[in-house]
Amino acid sequence: MLTIVVLGGFGLVLLVTACIVADVIAGLRRDESPTIIEEKTAGQVIRVRGPVRGMEGGVPAEYTEVTVEYCTRRGEGPFEVSRKLPVGSRIAYTKGDRVIVSYDVRTPRRARITGRVSHWPQLGPRSSQPTDPVPQP
Repeated sequence: MLTIVVLGGFGLVLLVTACIVADVIAGLRRDESPTIIEEKTAGQVIRVRGPVRGMEGGVPAEYTEVTVEYCTRRGEGPFEVSRKLPVGSRIAYTKGDRVIVSYDVRTPRRARITGRVSHWPQLGPRSSQPTDPVPQP
């Protein structure tokens, strides 16, 4: 009788330990491959409007509005995103500038302009066809 109780208790301990180990392993797998929520792509400034007088949070303000057009990496779009910058800001955009746009992959799409870039080779979705190499001087 004592043997049955001891073996039953030992079996219960093994079962609880197995459940804990399974939860830990499942948590590690979930952390290794997080779902991608935000992606980045290149966009192009299509409109710069300003200085504009308006209200920012209930306070009169003067700002410059920058509008950027971008396509997602999956070929969706074109979409537009705007950003309001203070008139005295050191960040200045002109029409045709290339910028980095960070967007939410879920719908509804929320995007934001994250900065200017000059080294991205392509706008919009990535092409699967090989491109000709750039000749070096």
